[in-house]
Amino acid sequence: MTGLPVGRCRNCDAPVSYFARFCPVCHAANLPNPVAVVAALGAVLLVGGAIVLGLLLFRGQGKPQAENASPASDPSVDAKDDYGWIVQAMAECDEEAKRKLDTLHFLIVPLAPTGMVLPGWSPKPISDIGNAGTLLSSSDALLGLRNRVFVLYQKPLTFAVSDPATQTVYKWKPAVGVTALKSSESGLASVTLGFELPDVATEVEWGPTITLNKGTCYWINPLIRPGLRGG
Repeated sequence: MTGLPVGRCRNCDAPVSYFARFCPVCHAANLPNPVAVVAALGAVLLVGGAIVLGLLLFRGQGKPQAENASPASDPSVDAKDDYGWIVQAMAECDEEAKRKLDTLHFLIVPLAPTGMVLPGWSPKPISDIGNAGTLLSSSDALLGLRNRVFVLYQKPLTFAVSDPATQTVYKWKPAVGVTALKSSESGLASVTLGFELPDVATEVEWGPTITLNKGTCYWINPLIRPGLRGG
């Protein structure tokens, strides 16, 4: 059996264990001594190393779970984007509409589905847009964008309105992404919303008819269905 290391008493030079508190011969104090201090430090370092190793192993095991819990997003979408800039654009459009009462103001936020789902949530469509998609509320549009259920539609879209009284159609130039649109045709009482989507349909797809009020910016959030095209 291996015994404890033995040294010498610093007072009477009698044999004494490095870890004994007192010399058995002269009863002089034996601690601290260099061997005991080094051994104690070694034990502390060993325990500290075990703790650090345990933390590293814990973090290493947790990382794949965190990655699997995060829904895959479109590579073109910044994962940190909370789309606050769209909220700012809405506010700016509202302010301008209140200043320019003789102008119609629209903010178009076109969306496309990503294939992801948000458990416990589904958008509530306001209206269909022909066979091309649905019109969503701004709150559903932003919630879907922020949770990667939607992305911004990145293909040309032409926004149009039709005067129900005269059937006159007004169109803007094709645009991609979020777009603020204006018109001096402020004498209209109501308009029917339409969307020209070359990638989806061959004709204008018409949505709901809305009543117009001066000083209002109309936030239009179409969710475009992919892969549909009429003959």
